Amino acid sequence: MTDRLSLEEILMQIRQNWPEAETPETTAMLGIIRLRDIVMDATRQLAADFGLTQAGFEVLTTLRAQPEPRRLTPTELYRAVLITSGGMTKVLKQLESEGLITREDDPNDLRSRAVVLTEAGARQAEAAMAAVNEQDKRLLGGALSDDQINRLVTVLLQTARRVEGAGIT
Repeated sequence: MTDRLSLEEILMQIRQNWPEAETPETTAMLGIIRLRDIVMDATRQLAADFGLTQAGFEVLTTLRAQPEPRRLTPTELYRAVLITSGGMTKVLKQLESEGLITREDDPNDLRSRAVVLTEAGARQAEAAMAAVNEQDKRLLGGALSDDQINRLVTVLLQTARRVEGAGIT
């Protein structure tokens, strides 16, 4: 992300050239967007270090977070991760070819094949997630105190719950 303007540079341009656009809400959203970009870039690199795409990482960690036998329908997976349905098919085929997931007939819906995390997939998800957790600690811990991180968690979760619950979009 070094080729992009910093958040401070963007805010300065807005402040100088369009001050009425600089509201606390817009400034907060720009900060959230920039942090998301930084985190996603770093996570994408870590996933690649584990031989995964960002989408593959999301699929494996979503499955790992499920109760045994760690299986979801493709529709359930699609709803849980940020992948298009066409992209999901490609990701699932790749993960299956690497032995990280299997596809099983769904006894409740013969038109569908459930996606099941293998032991190898669980190990891969756990190792990649451990690296992501350490990365997150470095990113946030380098910028905020433990108390600030806890307050940030509270504010972000409260905001997400209220926005989602109110259907505000």
